[in-house]
Amino acid sequence: MNACLSILLCVALFPASSQKERHLRDQYDDVAAEAQALIETVDEMKTNLQQQGLVLHPDIASARNHLAAAMDRATEALEKQEWTQLRKHLDRARGWLERLRRKL
Repeated sequence: MNACLSILLCVALFPASSQKERHLRDQYDDVAAEAQALIETVDEMKTNLQQQGLVLHPDIASARNHLAAAMDRATEALEKQEWTQLRKHLDRARGWLERLRRKL
């Protein structure tokens, strides 16, 4: 009897957890796309400035690096299916996305 209840509970919870996982994967895709676009923009700015003998402002470079690190950690969490860590790193990446946007 307990085995049947356990199986029913697992079956009942599986769709909910799968839905949460899909939602987190979707969030990851959205944040990753935005992050990649901003990182590429900053990298292009850095190249253009270097060609003129100038340097990128350190705050912008720092925010770019923090964003890249947060996304690297989010990617690792996604690959390991560590959903709590993924959520944490996506939140950090969103914060760095916003900071970087303000600096640009």
